[in-house]
Order: sequence, then structure tokens, then C-alpha cells
Amino acid sequence: MISMRYFIKHPLKSLKVYLPQSMFGRSLLILVLPLILIETVAGYVFLDSHWERITKTIAQNITGEVAAVRALYENDPTQDTFYRTLAGTYLKLGVQFVPGPLKAPLRVPEDLQDTPMGNALKNQFFIPYTFDIKRQEIFIETEVPGGTLKFATPLSRFCSKAVLRFVMWVSITSAVFLLIAVAFTHNQVKPLRRLAIAADRFGKGRSFPALKREGAIEIRKLTHAFMLMRERLHKQLTQRTEMLAGVSHDLRTPLTRMGLQLAMMSPTPEIEGLQKDVEEMGKMLEGYLAFARGEGLEDAQDTNINELIVQAIEGRESPTVTVHYTPPLPPILAHVKPQALKRCVMNLLNNGTRYGKKVWISSYLENDCVVIAVEDDGPGISEEKIEEVFKPFSRLESSRNVATGGVGLGLTIARDIAQGHGGEILLSTSTAHGGLKAMILLPH
Repeated sequence: MISMRYFIKHPLKSLKVYLPQSMFGRSLLILVLPLILIETVAGYVFLDSHWERITKTIAQNITGEVAAVRALYENDPTQDTFYRTLAGTYLKLGVQFVPGPLKAPLRVPEDLQDTPMGNALKNQFFIPYTFDIKRQEIFIETEVPGGTLKFATPLSRFCSKAVLRFVMWVSITSAVFLLIAVAFTHNQVKPLRRLAIAADRFGKGRSFPALKREGAIEIRKLTHAFMLMRERLHKQLTQRTEMLAGVSHDLRTPLTRMGLQLAMMSPTPEIEGLQKDVEEMGKMLEGYLAFARGEGLEDAQDTNINELIVQAIEGRESPTVTVHYTPPLPPILAHVKPQALKRCVMNLLNNGTRYGKKVWISSYLENDCVVIAVEDDGPGISEEKIEEVFKPFSRLESSRNVATGGVGLGLTIARDIAQGHGGEILLSTSTAHGGLKAMILLPH
């Protein structure tokens, strides 16, 4: 809730909280709000002047009818039955003669004295007279020779049909305009909504059908540009994968030949050193190709995260290191690229088994996110070096030995895969085990 003090100091910012957040709602507000304001002002001006003029006219008509019946009665009191019949049939005016003078002359309620009816009675010089409104009827009493004439007429005579027609006309036209505005705005916003969904799926590495160009010219150009960008990126990924496949084949062939030739030579310290170098070059080549190739061409599908983590644990590099994992119930299902995500989890798992003696994995749902946490009891990483370990070929292990420190691409590949799913990887110190805690956050 916004406090009154904040509203007074920042009225525009406060109003933004209550305005529609979607483009559909804001466009509809731009179309409908001026219509409401115009019709409100026009209706107020029209009804105010029209109602005042109509009520004055009706009040003058009623008082004129009362004056006419009174004058006829004064002219010939013997025809009172005829006057009552005439007034009741044609004037909607009930008339009753009561002998004797008025009991309370000039008894008019204060709230009715300055009304159109009260002013009209004053202008007719009905002295003495009384005027009151009770039970949806107007009562007027005035003295005549020999007694008092009592008049009654329905209050509904003041209801003008023109006002009712005006209100109905304004309501019907506003409803029709609102339906047209809703349909038109929906058709204009629908392509943008589809484009936003496609961009979100494309950013998460998921497939989506081709977008049809529709809507305004600017939206059609935007859709066309987005589809061209998608095609270019897809071609680049395909070309990069094919090129790297060729590079991998070309480099693996001489490395394999060198390994065979070294294996056929007599074992000496120099030969053994060269063999280790060839093996390290092969591992470095595999790591580099894995980083450069990525998993962009794999299709996303509904995957059981529990089973995926179990497969990653079974395929870890160090089977002697204990890994603790209790799959949650019910199983977590997510729309991901299974091979890529499995590789991401394995990289974090191998990183934990390389530096720790025990590793703990947990998976759960939190705030519409799938969370996979990998913790170890190793030395951990200082806060200032967290971003550094995500850089390609960055290694905190000073010996530069591939067997002990890896190539330096594990965390880089893991973050690349997580971001390809529209998620992220966060590193922090494990509060429970004292080592490193890596959390994979994926949209659910």
C-alpha cells in the first residue's frame, strides 16, 4: 500500500502503481478514458441544464393546472363534480373539496421552499396555500370561498423520458464503442504477445512455430526481422558445429597416430612424458570442442530431473567420492535439453568430486524455478574469485595439471548451458559443509 505522504510527494509515480501494466490494458485505457471524460462532461452539462429547464416547465404546468381548476371552482362552485372528473381524467390531478379554512396556512417545508415547484406556486399567488411531498406524491392545498381545495398528483410527472433516452443512448453507444475498442486493441496486441512468447522460448533454447506476419506495419517488420535473426543464428550454429566436427576429426587423426607410434617405441622416461602430453592434448581438445560446440541444436523436451541427476551421478569422473542425493517426491518435471543439462550437472559434480571428499546434491522447486544445488566439503572459493572461475580456461589450481585441475572449461560450459535454458548458475560458500555451493536456477 502507498502511504498518503508518498502520494502527496510523488502523485504521478503513485498513480502508475494502479495503472494497467500490459500493453492491451494501457491501449484500451487510452481509447476509453477520453470517451468516459467527454461523455461525463457532456452528460453533466446536458442533464444539469436540461433537468433544470424541464423541472421548471413541469412545475409551471402543474401549478397552472391547479390555478385553472381553482379559478373554475371559484367561478361556479356548483360544478365541483365536473371539475374533479375533468382534472382526474385529463390532468392526472386528484381534487377534493373540504369545508373550512386551511388549518396551517403557508405550511411549506424549508427544503421545498426554493425548489422549482415552490417557486412556481409563489408565482401563482395561491395565498394561503400549503405544499408538501409525501409517499411519491405532491400535495397542494389552497383556500377557496367556503372551504379548501386539496390537490394531489404523482411525483413521477417530473421524470422526463428525454433524460432516460439520453442515458440509454449514451450507455448503448459506449458499450458498442468499448466492444470495438477491445476487439481492435486485442488484434493489435496479439502479434506482439506471440512475438514476446517466441523471443522468450528462443532465449531459453526452445523451439517454436514460425510467426505469421500480421498487425500494424511496424509489428510486421519487427516479426520479419526476428524471424530473419532466428534463421541467421540457426545457420551460424549449424555451420559452427559442422566446422568443429571437421576440426575435431582433423586434429584427432594426427594425435591418434602419434599415440600409436609412441606406444610402439621402447618405454623410456622421454617417451612416457610424450605420451602424457599427447593424452593431455586430447583432453584439452575435447574440452575446447565441447565448449565451442555447445548444445544449441538439441531439442528441449519434458524431462524428469530426478532421473537426470541420477544418471549424472552414475557418470561422474570419480566414482570413489561419495555423493549424497535423495530424489524429492513427487518427481520434478521440466522442459529442458536433457543431454545439455546432464552435462551441466556432471561438470559441477566433477568439480565437487575433484576438490572435496563428499558431495551433496539436492533438487527442489522455489519461486517458479527448478533449483539443483551441488555442495562439497572442499576448500571452496573466495568471494572475489567467483566471477573469475567462469572465464574460459581459468583455473585456480596453480599446477596447471589437467589430471588435477581440469582444462578450465567446466564451469564455463555449465554456465553457458544454464543461460541457454534461460537460467543461471550461482556460486557461494556452503553453509552446511564448508566447501563450495553451486546452484543451477532454471525457469519452470
